[in-house]
Amino acid sequence: MFRHPDHRLLLISVASSQVALQIAYFSVSIIAVVVLKLGEAQIGILNAMDQIALVVFGLLAGAWVDRVRRKPVIVVSETIRALLMLSVPVAWMFDALSLWHMYAVMFLLGLASVFFDVAQASYVPMLIDNDRLTGANSRIQGIRSASDTGGPLAAGPLVSLLTAPISVAVAVAGFAVSAFSFSRIRFQEADPVRPEKPNLRAEIAQGVKFILKDPIIRTVAFSSAWCNLSVGAFQAMLVVFLIRDTGQTSAVVGLILAGSGVGGVLGAMLVGKISAKAGMGPTALVALAVSGPGMAVVAMSGPGWGAVCAFLGQVVYIAAIVMFNVNVVSYRQAVTPDPIQGRVNATQRVITWGSMAVGSILGGFAGEAIGARYVLFIAAGMLFAGCLVLLKTPIRTLRDLPEEGTGLSDAFAGPDPHPPETPEGKHRAD
Repeated sequence: MFRHPDHRLLLISVASSQVALQIAYFSVSIIAVVVLKLGEAQIGILNAMDQIALVVFGLLAGAWVDRVRRKPVIVVSETIRALLMLSVPVAWMFDALSLWHMYAVMFLLGLASVFFDVAQASYVPMLIDNDRLTGANSRIQGIRSASDTGGPLAAGPLVSLLTAPISVAVAVAGFAVSAFSFSRIRFQEADPVRPEKPNLRAEIAQGVKFILKDPIIRTVAFSSAWCNLSVGAFQAMLVVFLIRDTGQTSAVVGLILAGSGVGGVLGAMLVGKISAKAGMGPTALVALAVSGPGMAVVAMSGPGWGAVCAFLGQVVYIAAIVMFNVNVVSYRQAVTPDPIQGRVNATQRVITWGSMAVGSILGGFAGEAIGARYVLFIAAGMLFAGCLVLLKTPIRTLRDLPEEGTGLSDAFAGPDPHPPETPEGKHRAD
């Protein structure tokens, strides 16, 4: 994958975008806890704002992305994210930084990310052949995870040296590099086939129907929604717990959060080898079962050297989640026809990430009532329970990826007389 120029540019874009996003999110968390001194409930709502944008606009974004070429959407989305983050240090310098400004930034950042994520997830299976898709996804996830390490590691000292509002400006450069790199990809997408009589409701329904018809995608979607309810609560209270309950500094918190990147790299490295021996489905199931205990280890950490415990818990928790995600995302991309990739990806995100927004809000209110540490323990138990739903589904016996676009007939079964056609001679970079 690293030998092809387009693939290298894709990976550079992924890495720089993810580092920028991690610095942005870390800095926003520090601004909320230290600069604005928000309460737990306010922090929970702030963490939910970007996911609320997904719930409100996700299905519309999926239908719209399927009508246009994906590359311009990705470049424009990255540019908007850069401008949004630039507004934070500017507002701070003019003493205009407020809770409502941060709410607006996070909501609009989430809106831009909806289009970016849906378009990128739909673009990758066009760029890369099916027989290389799992390997490509594991490499992409590995790059993202390495970036997840670099982002918090860089953000911690940046916050200490420059203050949190100024450190956000560093994220602007990352988004700009990502936009430029993606714009240099030479792969030419085929123009999407558009229905003669566009019907937005019917187009959205096709994405929903596709997910509901496939037993593996359907069960994974609802299991992931339950798991993301716990992940939302965990993420909302993690920085609060580390700073207020254990007394860790911003630099140490950055180091602990970097454990997610280390775990992501580890998971991306192991998923291919383990899946080849044990099968894709069983690997995903076991990985999801391990993620909850890893989260619980973080909740057991304390002050001082307890940071090591929190770091190791992050490594285990994220490594397991990455292994689960690589396999289930590869399956979904493989069986989904290109004409509806955007709608299927958007529907999946609305189902699973929408629950993360609910989890963030509930976690914030629960944190005020019972404390951040107890919220983390409850989230860990909920995450472990998520794997139980999948035990009696076909994912138990799934060993390899099915044929490309095998869900096409199911996706368009029904009254719609004009389903989108699969473009002939689909161009891919080898």
